[in-house]
Amino acid sequence: MDVITLQYQIEDHRIVASDDHQPFVGEISFPAVDGYPDRVVVERVFVHPDYRGRGIAAALVKRFIKYASDQGWTVKLMCPYATQQFKLHPEYQRLLLPEDRF
Repeated sequence: MDVITLQYQIEDHRIVASDDHQPFVGEISFPAVDGYPDRVVVERVFVHPDYRGRGIAAALVKRFIKYASDQGWTVKLMCPYATQQFKLHPEYQRLLLPEDRF
């Protein structure tokens, strides 16, 4: 498998990954929760089929964690993949509301 170098663009409550060959490798989307300016919902993590199995989804979640921490956001999880990553990385759970931690 070729080694790829990803670039990340943050835009309108999503982080999009691209590389030199593909403008859309994957994304993580996290819309704001109405009425809560410091809360977002991780809706989905998606990776283009040609790029799956390379750890890109995990890299997108990790990039999101840093961005959400920098923004001071509280996170709700809707995406099963993101939930799995939060279980694998208990340190991510600091961004969840106490009642949502597992």
